[in-house]
Amino acid sequence: MGLDHDALVALALERAPDDVLRKVFDVSRRLGASFRAYHHLDLPLNDLCDVLPRLGVPCAARSWTRVTGEAACRGERAGCRDAALHPRACAFWREAIDGLVLGMTSAVLFARHASRGAGDASCVDVLHVHPQSPSRFGPIPAHVRDELERIGRTARALDPSLAVTFLGISEGVLYYRAERDAAGDQHASTAIEPAVRRRFPRLALREISPRPVLAEAAI
Repeated sequence: MGLDHDALVALALERAPDDVLRKVFDVSRRLGASFRAYHHLDLPLNDLCDVLPRLGVPCAARSWTRVTGEAACRGERAGCRDAALHPRACAFWREAIDGLVLGMTSAVLFARHASRGAGDASCVDVLHVHPQSPSRFGPIPAHVRDELERIGRTARALDPSLAVTFLGISEGVLYYRAERDAAGDQHASTAIEPAVRRRFPRLALREISPRPVLAEAAI
């Protein structure tokens, strides 16, 4: 008897997780692009929120509600049994939906704020139109933000050329932007991340600061 889909996903993730996640994103993106080309249709946000729950994909089987004040929709659910298949099963479906959305529409982006696979209490996804939407990342709890702002002020006092913006927390990862007023040899992350890790050891960190083209070429 052959393996079913769930067993195949778990086996693939066990053997080559990073490769599997890249490939499922690419395949899903091509599938979405084929749909768009065949139907000559670029799905807008409202239609996408209506279509996704009908696909039978675990992560997409939820109701989506509009986010007040911006072109975005938020979907939350308690979780599904797929989270127990493999530690990265939630990431598998995240990449699949992300790729599908990217292929089906040129106007809507997908973001995951929380998942059971990342240890969160519920699963929260967002569809947003603006690339720099406030909904791009999950919210930062008030007590965490207060401490992060204190860390940022300390770093700025030690290095007045440094400006840090904490963008949000998604699936246990703190995203931030750190920029210097003048070019320097030291990455700004070295002034921030040790202090954040000491205060919040369970948070992973990811800097998404823009890099000068010439500096990137020289690395």
